[in-house]
Amino acid sequence: MKRIGVISDVHGNLEALKAVLAMLDEMHCDEIIHTGDAVSIGPNSRECLDLLLSRRDITCLLGNHDRDFVLRHADVRMLSHVPAEHKAQVFATLTEEQRKAVMEFPLFVTRQCAGDTLLFCHYALAPRPFDWQVFPFMPLQNEPSVQAFDEIFASAEADAVFFGHKHEPCDFDGRMLYVDVGSVGCHPAPFARAVVIDYDAEKWTYKRVQTPYDMDAVKKKMYGTVACGKQLYDFYFLRKNVQ
Repeated sequence: MKRIGVISDVHGNLEALKAVLAMLDEMHCDEIIHTGDAVSIGPNSRECLDLLLSRRDITCLLGNHDRDFVLRHADVRMLSHVPAEHKAQVFATLTEEQRKAVMEFPLFVTRQCAGDTLLFCHYALAPRPFDWQVFPFMPLQNEPSVQAFDEIFASAEADAVFFGHKHEPCDFDGRMLYVDVGSVGCHPAPFARAVVIDYDAEKWTYKRVQTPYDMDAVKKKMYGTVACGKQLYDFYFLRKNVQ
Protein backbone atom coordinates (compact mmCIF):
# COMPACT_ATOMS: atom_id res chain seq x y z
CA MET A 1 0.00 0.00 0.00
CA LYS A 2 1.27 3.45 -0.98
CA ARG A 3 0.18 6.74 0.58
CA ILE A 4 0.05 10.32 -0.76
CA GLY A 5 -0.56 13.29 1.51
CA VAL A 6 -2.26 16.28 -0.11
CA ILE A 7 -2.25 19.81 1.34
CA SER A 8 -3.18 23.17 -0.10
CA ASP A 9 -3.08 26.91 0.52
CA VAL A 10 -0.52 27.07 3.32
CA HIS A 11 -0.48 30.87 2.91
CA GLY A 12 2.39 31.60 5.25
CA ASN A 13 0.90 29.74 8.23
CA LEU A 14 4.04 28.11 9.60
CA GLU A 15 2.40 26.69 12.73
CA ALA A 16 -0.23 24.87 10.68
CA LEU A 17 2.32 23.68 8.12
CA LYS A 18 4.63 22.20 10.77
CA ALA A 19 1.69 20.48 12.46
CA VAL A 20 0.27 18.97 9.28
CA LEU A 21 3.67 17.75 8.07
CA ALA A 22 4.34 16.11 11.44
CA MET A 23 0.98 14.34 11.18
CA LEU A 24 1.62 13.18 7.61
CA ASP A 25 5.10 11.98 8.58
CA GLU A 26 3.59 9.94 11.40
CA MET A 27 1.20 8.44 8.84
CA HIS A 28 4.22 7.40 6.72
CA CYS A 29 3.22 9.17 3.51
CA ASP A 30 5.41 8.19 0.59
CA GLU A 31 5.05 11.67 -0.87
CA ILE A 32 3.24 14.94 -0.17
CA ILE A 33 1.73 17.26 -2.77
CA HIS A 34 1.02 20.92 -2.00
CA THR A 35 -1.49 22.22 -4.54
CA GLY A 36 -0.41 25.84 -4.46
CA ASP A 37 -0.41 29.19 -2.65
CA ALA A 38 2.44 28.83 -0.19
CA VAL A 39 2.75 32.60 0.31
CA SER A 40 0.80 35.68 1.45
CA ILE A 41 -1.94 36.19 4.07
CA GLY A 42 -0.13 34.48 6.97
CA PRO A 43 2.92 35.85 8.84
CA ASN A 44 5.64 33.41 7.72
CA SER A 45 5.72 33.09 3.93
CA ARG A 46 9.52 32.91 3.79
CA GLU A 47 9.76 30.21 6.43
CA CYS A 48 6.96 28.18 4.85
CA LEU A 49 8.68 28.26 1.46
CA ASP A 50 11.98 27.27 3.06
CA LEU A 51 10.35 24.29 4.77
CA LEU A 52 8.46 23.13 1.68
CA LEU A 53 11.54 23.46 -0.51
CA SER A 54 13.74 21.62 1.98
CA ARG A 55 11.70 18.43 1.69
CA ARG A 56 12.55 16.15 -1.23
CA ASP A 57 9.29 14.24 -0.67
CA ILE A 58 7.14 17.33 -1.26
CA THR A 59 5.96 18.41 -4.72
CA CYS A 60 4.86 22.06 -4.81
CA LEU A 61 2.42 23.27 -7.46
CA LEU A 62 1.92 26.85 -8.62
CA GLY A 63 -0.94 28.85 -7.10
CA ASN A 64 -2.17 32.32 -7.99
CA HIS A 65 -0.36 33.96 -5.04
CA ASP A 66 2.83 32.10 -5.93
CA ARG A 67 2.50 33.43 -9.48
CA ASP A 68 2.03 36.97 -8.16
CA PHE A 69 5.27 36.58 -6.20
CA VAL A 70 7.18 35.42 -9.28
CA LEU A 71 5.84 38.37 -11.27
CA ARG A 72 6.11 40.74 -8.27
CA HIS A 73 2.47 41.68 -8.76
CA ALA A 74 1.62 43.39 -5.50
CA ASP A 75 -1.26 45.30 -7.04
CA VAL A 76 -4.71 44.17 -5.89
CA ARG A 77 -6.25 41.69 -8.33
CA MET A 78 -9.93 41.67 -9.21
CA LEU A 79 -12.02 40.00 -6.47
CA SER A 80 -8.95 39.66 -4.24
CA HIS A 81 -9.20 40.43 -0.53
CA VAL A 82 -5.42 40.68 -0.04
CA PRO A 83 -4.29 44.34 0.03
CA ALA A 84 -1.38 45.48 -2.10
CA GLU A 85 0.38 46.78 1.03
CA HIS A 86 0.42 43.28 2.50
CA LYS A 87 1.65 41.59 -0.68
CA ALA A 88 4.43 44.16 -1.06
CA GLN A 89 5.58 43.46 2.50
CA VAL A 90 5.54 39.68 1.92
CA PHE A 91 7.41 39.87 -1.39
CA ALA A 92 10.09 42.05 0.25
CA THR A 93 10.81 39.29 2.78
CA LEU A 94 11.26 36.60 0.12
CA THR A 95 14.53 35.96 -1.66
CA GLU A 96 15.52 35.81 -5.30
CA GLU A 97 16.55 32.20 -4.74
CA GLN A 98 13.01 31.42 -3.55
CA ARG A 99 11.55 33.27 -6.51
CA LYS A 100 13.60 31.17 -8.94
CA ALA A 101 12.47 28.01 -7.13
CA VAL A 102 8.80 29.02 -7.35
CA MET A 103 9.23 29.70 -11.08
CA GLU A 104 9.86 25.96 -11.45
CA PHE A 105 6.61 24.91 -9.74
CA PRO A 106 4.43 23.02 -12.24
CA LEU A 107 0.79 23.92 -12.77
CA PHE A 108 -0.25 20.31 -12.27
CA VAL A 109 0.95 16.75 -11.76
CA THR A 110 -0.75 13.40 -12.21
CA ARG A 111 -0.38 10.09 -10.45
CA GLN A 112 -1.52 6.66 -11.58
CA CYS A 113 -3.36 4.85 -8.79
CA ALA A 114 -4.95 1.42 -9.35
CA GLY A 115 -5.38 2.17 -13.05
CA ASP A 116 -6.96 5.61 -12.50
CA THR A 117 -5.43 8.98 -13.30
CA LEU A 118 -5.42 11.37 -10.35
CA LEU A 119 -4.86 15.03 -11.24
CA PHE A 120 -3.46 17.56 -8.76
CA CYS A 121 -3.64 21.31 -9.42
CA HIS A 122 -4.35 24.57 -7.64
CA TYR A 123 -7.64 24.99 -9.53
CA ALA A 124 -9.15 24.32 -12.93
CA LEU A 125 -6.77 25.45 -15.65
CA ALA A 126 -7.85 27.64 -18.53
CA PRO A 127 -7.70 25.66 -21.81
CA ARG A 128 -4.80 27.60 -23.35
CA PRO A 129 -1.00 27.37 -23.38
CA PHE A 130 0.63 28.66 -20.22
CA ASP A 131 1.88 32.25 -20.35
CA TRP A 132 3.23 33.93 -17.22
CA GLN A 133 1.50 37.15 -18.24
CA VAL A 134 -1.96 35.55 -18.49
CA PHE A 135 -3.89 34.35 -15.44
CA PRO A 136 -3.90 30.54 -15.82
CA PHE A 137 -6.92 29.55 -13.74
CA MET A 138 -10.63 29.42 -14.46
CA PRO A 139 -13.01 31.71 -12.50
CA LEU A 140 -13.53 30.69 -8.88
CA GLN A 141 -16.88 28.99 -8.24
CA ASN A 142 -18.31 30.61 -5.11
CA GLU A 143 -21.15 28.08 -5.05
CA PRO A 144 -19.54 24.76 -6.02
CA SER A 145 -21.67 22.13 -7.74
CA VAL A 146 -21.24 19.12 -10.00
CA GLN A 147 -22.38 21.18 -12.99
CA ALA A 148 -19.99 24.03 -12.20
CA PHE A 149 -17.00 21.73 -11.78
CA ASP A 150 -17.90 19.70 -14.89
CA GLU A 151 -17.80 22.96 -16.83
CA ILE A 152 -14.56 24.45 -15.52
CA PHE A 153 -12.69 21.11 -15.55
CA ALA A 154 -14.05 20.19 -19.01
CA SER A 155 -10.58 20.12 -20.57
CA ALA A 156 -9.07 17.93 -17.84
CA GLU A 157 -8.47 14.26 -18.57
CA ALA A 158 -8.55 12.39 -15.28
CA ASP A 159 -10.64 10.15 -13.07
CA ALA A 160 -10.27 12.41 -10.03
CA VAL A 161 -8.90 15.87 -9.35
CA PHE A 162 -7.54 17.21 -6.05
CA PHE A 163 -7.28 20.99 -5.78
CA GLY A 164 -7.56 24.03 -3.49
CA HIS A 165 -7.86 27.78 -4.05
CA LYS A 166 -11.21 28.39 -2.28
CA HIS A 167 -9.92 27.17 1.13
CA GLU A 168 -13.18 25.32 1.82
CA PRO A 169 -13.29 21.50 1.55
CA CYS A 170 -15.91 19.88 -0.66
CA ASP A 171 -16.43 16.64 -2.57
CA PHE A 172 -18.49 16.16 -5.73
CA ASP A 173 -18.81 13.17 -8.06
CA GLY A 174 -19.49 14.27 -11.62
CA ARG A 175 -17.62 13.68 -14.87
CA MET A 176 -14.79 12.87 -12.48
CA LEU A 177 -14.38 12.97 -8.70
CA TYR A 178 -13.77 16.53 -7.51
CA VAL A 179 -12.00 16.95 -4.16
CA ASP A 180 -11.31 20.43 -2.84
CA VAL A 181 -8.63 19.72 -0.24
CA GLY A 182 -9.30 22.93 1.70
CA SER A 183 -6.64 25.23 3.14
CA VAL A 184 -4.19 23.75 5.65
CA GLY A 185 -4.84 26.49 8.18
CA CYS A 186 -6.50 29.49 6.53
CA HIS A 187 -9.91 28.88 8.12
CA PRO A 188 -11.67 29.40 11.49
CA ALA A 189 -10.85 26.09 13.23
CA PRO A 190 -7.54 25.52 15.11
CA PHE A 191 -6.79 22.40 13.10
CA ALA A 192 -4.35 21.84 10.24
CA ARG A 193 -6.10 19.89 7.47
CA ALA A 194 -5.02 17.48 4.75
CA VAL A 195 -6.23 14.67 2.52
CA VAL A 196 -4.56 11.26 2.49
CA ILE A 197 -4.78 8.91 -0.51
CA ASP A 198 -4.08 5.19 -0.05
CA TYR A 199 -3.62 2.98 -3.10
CA ASP A 200 -2.33 -0.35 -4.34
CA ALA A 201 -2.66 -2.22 -7.62
CA GLU A 202 -6.35 -2.95 -7.06
CA LYS A 203 -7.97 0.16 -5.57
CA TRP A 204 -7.47 3.62 -4.11
CA THR A 205 -9.31 5.53 -1.40
CA TYR A 206 -8.98 8.93 0.25
CA LYS A 207 -9.85 10.42 3.60
CA ARG A 208 -9.68 13.79 5.31
CA VAL A 209 -7.42 14.19 8.33
CA GLN A 210 -6.62 17.03 10.71
CA THR A 211 -4.46 17.86 13.71
CA PRO A 212 -4.47 20.73 16.26
CA TYR A 213 -2.09 23.67 15.89
CA ASP A 214 -1.39 26.91 17.77
CA MET A 215 -3.79 29.29 16.04
CA ASP A 216 -3.36 31.92 18.78
CA ALA A 217 0.33 32.22 17.92
CA VAL A 218 -0.59 33.00 14.32
CA LYS A 219 -3.12 35.61 15.46
CA LYS A 220 -0.54 37.36 17.65
CA LYS A 221 1.94 37.55 14.78
CA MET A 222 -0.66 38.82 12.33
CA TYR A 223 -2.05 41.44 14.68
CA GLY A 224 1.46 42.56 15.64
CA THR A 225 3.78 42.62 12.64
CA VAL A 226 1.90 41.81 9.43
CA ALA A 227 0.74 44.62 7.15
CA CYS A 228 -3.08 44.61 7.22
CA GLY A 229 -2.75 41.59 9.50
CA LYS A 230 -5.91 42.13 11.55
CA GLN A 231 -7.96 42.69 8.40
CA LEU A 232 -6.61 39.49 6.84
CA TYR A 233 -6.95 37.40 10.00
CA ASP A 234 -10.53 38.50 10.56
CA PHE A 235 -11.49 37.77 6.96
CA TYR A 236 -9.58 34.56 6.18
CA PHE A 237 -9.33 32.95 9.60
CA LEU A 238 -12.47 34.20 11.36
CA ARG A 239 -14.50 34.58 8.12
CA LYS A 240 -15.82 37.99 9.13
CA ASN A 241 -17.38 40.24 6.47
CA VAL A 242 -17.47 37.38 3.96
CA GLN A 243 -20.14 37.94 1.34
